[in-house]
Amino acid sequence: MAFSEYPFVIGTAGHIDHGKTTLVKRLTGVDCDRLSEEKKRGMTIELGFAPFTLPSGKTVSIIDVPGHEKFIRQMVAGAAGIDAVMLVIAADDGVMPQTREHLAILSLLGIKAGLTVINKIDLVDEEMLEMAIDDARTLLAGTFLGDKPIVPVSAVTGAGIEELKAELQKMTESSERKSRKGAFFLPVDRAFHISGFGTVVTGTTINGEVHEGDEVEILPEGHVSKIRSLQVHGTPVETATAGQRTAANLAGISLEEVRRGDVVAAKDCFTPSQCLDARIELLKDAEPIKHWQRLRLHVGTADTLARISLLDKDAIRPGETAAAQLITEEPVVTSMKSCFILRTYSPLVTVAGGRIIMPAGERPKSRREKEALIKFLDTLAAEPPLKDRVLALIDYKEIIPAADAARMNEITVTEMMRAISSCEAKGEIGIARGSDTTLISGAKLAEITETLRAALEKFHKEHPERKGMPSDECAKAISSGDAKFARELLALLAKREAIRFEDDRAALPDFEPFDEELFSSEVSALRDFAVKKGYSMPTLEEAQQSLGYSAEQMKRIISYLRERKSLALVTGGFLLFPEIEEDFMKKLSEIDGDITLAAVRDATGSSRKYALPLLEYFDSKGVTRRVGDKRILMKK
Repeated sequence: MAFSEYPFVIGTAGHIDHGKTTLVKRLTGVDCDRLSEEKKRGMTIELGFAPFTLPSGKTVSIIDVPGHEKFIRQMVAGAAGIDAVMLVIAADDGVMPQTREHLAILSLLGIKAGLTVINKIDLVDEEMLEMAIDDARTLLAGTFLGDKPIVPVSAVTGAGIEELKAELQKMTESSERKSRKGAFFLPVDRAFHISGFGTVVTGTTINGEVHEGDEVEILPEGHVSKIRSLQVHGTPVETATAGQRTAANLAGISLEEVRRGDVVAAKDCFTPSQCLDARIELLKDAEPIKHWQRLRLHVGTADTLARISLLDKDAIRPGETAAAQLITEEPVVTSMKSCFILRTYSPLVTVAGGRIIMPAGERPKSRREKEALIKFLDTLAAEPPLKDRVLALIDYKEIIPAADAARMNEITVTEMMRAISSCEAKGEIGIARGSDTTLISGAKLAEITETLRAALEKFHKEHPERKGMPSDECAKAISSGDAKFARELLALLAKREAIRFEDDRAALPDFEPFDEELFSSEVSALRDFAVKKGYSMPTLEEAQQSLGYSAEQMKRIISYLRERKSLALVTGGFLLFPEIEEDFMKKLSEIDGDITLAAVRDATGSSRKYALPLLEYFDSKGVTRRVGDKRILMKK
């Protein structure tokens, strides 16, 4: 049977004993007080979940959260995945402490849709009901629920329930559901074992979708599993999508390997971190938050202690918003746009909240890095389109592997490259392509180009006879410790015609090395001197001394000849010109019998001093191969 749940989650909120669970049962027929302890206490401790069929026939999810202040942790876990809220206020009690705290938490979590339910109207008269409604309006003024409907009901008698269903229908149809594109991401709110099936986890799917047989990761531990089967509200499905209450049976995972607060996610898409880039909003009635203050962080279904590292001020004042990094005491896994709550831990009071902007941040090491981070967070806080978000990340990181940039944006490399496809031609970024694609900001690429061109200009002045600067020296000039990336970068700059890059050497586009004619007499003198020596090859030092060249002259001539493969230096520093090398090859092929050191010495009329380096050089080129005391000629 096809399952047609509409991916929309409605959460309850409100003070303890205001009738949230009874209201959910009246709407859905499901009793969310599922634990014996809850039955005994008469209150919800854990999260309760129920499918709710709207008058239109669409099925949405309702999450019933606990109202007691001791269980705010569970309330935040439930609210983390909701699209809209029913704020429940008892007509006989009116607004109470957890009513206010829940409303503040919902606002901090970025909830925008909802309505208010005045419950238990069967217990009050008309005058008291009007007082409760006025009390609610005063509380809601200026909040996201300020202009939303207030619906009086009795969950016990059923009065007003049809009107509430109609309003919920309107709310669902008119509300803009959260954008949940991207990689699969499910914060675990329950984990349990079912005999014959194994470990099952439940939660609200926040991003993407998952299919039976998909490979997933359990984070932060990093265990890898496959989805054995899926259910949405007890109905078997092949695919679970964002916005649905999902139960996933995990293959090969024990109950000890997954717990509430973990995340089940698409493989290789999310990174556990102890540094979360964020924007924090402090409640208007809270005490200021100081730099490095220790607070309890609630994000998704996880909670941990965290230090608040403020980036541009010493403290956040009531009602202010600021860029910050949350430095957690243990790794947590978040998604971009994950909302969070901050509470003091003695006493337990909600003081602030906000949104994660970059789930795996890095501590800035300098003022320049801190200023760049603040600019980056301000840009992303405005929720720009994907292309601008990626460009902002590249500008901030300056140089970043494409795979890392895609993971940090929680999309595939293909999706990301499609989004920025026009940016390279406009000069906004550079793309160094190789076995790994690397993205470079336009500003950083301009800086590298300027630095490299200055280094090449200096190199050409010092070595006018050389074709160009070797790539490993270029890597040092631009402070890149990665030789492979340096070559890919040089290829990119050559494509942009900022330099020439051939034979692993870089040069300025208009540079022409000395032609042999410009100092042919020096080169010819060296060649003549060495060739006349025959197999009594001179060393570099002997040639320099005999010809009266300076060390700088000799260095230029040797570099010039070696780059053109017109000279080799063999063991011992001997100079070997092609004329001698070719003659030696001929003599080797003419030797009758075994090629031994003695045979070579006799054939060339030289001594062991020269014959051995020549043989070793030919070994290194693969022309000969040594076997014991003999050589085998591999090439003729």
